[in-house]
Formats: sequence, C-alpha cells, structure tokens
Amino acid sequence: MREAGMSLAALTVFAVAASGGQPAKKTAPRETAPPAKTARKKTPAPVTIPAGAKEISPGFYRWVDPKGQAWTYRKTPFGIMRGPEKAEAPAPVPADWTATDAGDSVAFSGPSPFGRKHWTAKKTELNETEAAVWKRAQETHNTASASTGK
Repeated sequence: MREAGMSLAALTVFAVAASGGQPAKKTAPRETAPPAKTARKKTPAPVTIPAGAKEISPGFYRWVDPKGQAWTYRKTPFGIMRGPEKAEAPAPVPADWTATDAGDSVAFSGPSPFGRKHWTAKKTELNETEAAVWKRAQETHNTASASTGK
C-alpha cells in the first residue's frame, strides 16, 4: 500500500517537473488583416400587386405585363409571392369510356371501383369529359363507316 502511495507521489513530481513548473505560455494574438470592404448587395424591391391586376379569388391576383406575359400574385403570411402563370393542360379523354347514341341523349359506360358503370346524359347537358368522349365516338363511327363504304 505504501508503494502505491510512493509511486503516485513520484508520478506527480515527474509531471510537475516535465511541465517546468510554470503555467502554459500565452501566445500573442495574431494580427489579422483589416476586413476588406464588402460590396453591399442591393436588396430587391418588395413585390407589390400592380394596379391593373384582377382579383381571381381572395388573395389571388392575375396581371398581364406589357410584353403579354401573364403573372399571378398571391398574398401569403410571408409577403406577396409572384410567379408566371402556368397554362393548364386539357384533361385527357378517358380511353376506357364508351358512348352510344340514344336519341336526344347519350348512353355512357365507364369503369368504377365496383365494376362497370352505365349512365345517360342529355346531349345538351354533357360535361366537358362526356362531350369529348361523345365527339371521339362520333369520329370513330364516321371513319369506320367511311372505310366500309356505307
């Protein structure tokens, strides 16, 4: 036990002697070059809604610039956001719908989650999709009858 105490004391003396018994030296602060003048970046002007913009829905505006480019503006909690107007692509005509003439109405058939669905709509009350399917059915019928010579 005594030997353990002696070796600890010897180790402590050795550590103090190795460090020179003096505190760690402080290094002189490095001289730094003066900060170079940074070019100030101009902050963009805040986006505002032009005077001729038309309100499409609450907080949503549309404006056409003198070059003819349409822009949309939207009020958000973070300010006004601006972006070019995106042209909407027409909805594709469903290829798996069929349409047949039923006098003053058209009979449609199309898929549904529970099997095939059948419905009729008056020719004067067709929605866009039904009108496109009906037009496609007429074109295919006309080309088929023209190719058979009837």
